[in-house]
Amino acid sequence: MKIAVYTIAKNEEQFVKRWADSCKEADYRLILDTGSTDETTAIAWDIGVTTHHKEFTPWRFDHARNHALSLLPEDIDICIASSA
Repeated sequence: MKIAVYTIAKNEEQFVKRWADSCKEADYRLILDTGSTDETTAIAWDIGVTTHHKEFTPWRFDHARNHALSLLPEDIDICIASSA
């Protein structure tokens, strides 16, 4: 069974390491960045978290969530949404 943990983030550099540590045993970790102007994605990338970037205008959480889910590998059995 493969488990993925994903989050939607924007300007979360102060929390990204803690988030990554909290789900380090997952088979796959993904951050969908929605327009950070800080180092959120660089930090995540450096510690081995898969990162993607997409901005949503106007902001719609459901569109961001659905896009994040579409980025997960097809062989994932369980998806856990988590806050960064």
